[in-house]
Amino acid sequence: MEFTVKRNAILSELNLVQGVIERKTTIPILSNILLSASGDRVDITATDLDVSICCGCPGEVRVAGTTTLSARRIFDIVRLLPEDADIDFSLLENDWVQIRSGNSEYKVVGLPKENFPSIPELGASSVSVPGGLLKGMIQRTMFAITQEESRYSLNGALMVLTPHEMRMVATDGHRLASVSKAVDFAGVDGEIRALIPRKTLVELQKLVGAEDMLVEFGRDENHLFFSLGGKRLVSRVLAGQFPNYEMVIPKDNDKKIIASTRAMADGIRRAAVMSDERVRAIRFSFSRGAVEMTASSADAGEAREVLPVDYDGTSLAIGFNPQYLIDFLGACGTETVSIAVKDSETQGMLCPAGAADMEYRYVVMPMKF
Repeated sequence: MEFTVKRNAILSELNLVQGVIERKTTIPILSNILLSASGDRVDITATDLDVSICCGCPGEVRVAGTTTLSARRIFDIVRLLPEDADIDFSLLENDWVQIRSGNSEYKVVGLPKENFPSIPELGASSVSVPGGLLKGMIQRTMFAITQEESRYSLNGALMVLTPHEMRMVATDGHRLASVSKAVDFAGVDGEIRALIPRKTLVELQKLVGAEDMLVEFGRDENHLFFSLGGKRLVSRVLAGQFPNYEMVIPKDNDKKIIASTRAMADGIRRAAVMSDERVRAIRFSFSRGAVEMTASSADAGEAREVLPVDYDGTSLAIGFNPQYLIDFLGACGTETVSIAVKDSETQGMLCPAGAADMEYRYVVMPMKF
């Protein structure tokens, strides 16, 4: 194997696969990337057995071949070389690779390519999903995924495709984020449901980047497949049954408050400074034209914050985890937010107020204060 690539071209691809590589794996080959050179292209593959990324860049290939190299080591070498430099790779004996660029020269030991896991291929048909829409839905739901590894079916987001709609839902049992948009999908009959793991969602955002290109999505019994612009991401499907999320969305929250998104988020942050670290709750007292946010801690003291809001209903007090609200307010994307509550014991629902590009609902369980 012998080829030359541009430093910037290969660096962006090496950067893309870093998130897949496990730093503390007990299987040495999983710390390596698979480098394959043929024709006028150099392909790069990384996997942790749950998530795999296949990408590549143009290259001047003199001798076709394949090897594996440490993902971290090769990334560190390439990023420290001058921009737009030419980098020469040559496969030596016993899986050693020589890397040369200008006055810099390295010899790096690899592992046998035969030890690298095979990556599943999509055999079934795929659906074209707008990349910008997919990324936007991930940003609006991923923060609600549970942090508890034991709750396996909640360790990701549920994506649902129907002939005329796309939806994504995530929950940790204390809050739920649901976002949907009307989209016509050619070739979709019935409903396609996929539980996408958190790590896959992170890598999908990186894969889409700032480009609003179509993402080809497909699935088989055990794997999810996403491809975009010559790059491919393969993920295991999360096992388990996602809960019936429609059951927890409140239908009769009759007290509606409209508030400034930024002012509400800033006020919550200021009040949360004094919230009890064990309880992590803020009391929201709604009255005509205002909301009073209070937090207290026996060890630290107390805080009180009053904000003007659009509300003319009866007085009501309810407790919420401040971080849960801050997460939503940072993702809702509108200048004002709607908060719908019923009483101090029923879950509250937040939605963007005014024009929004998607239907976005966020349900939060109340807390005692």
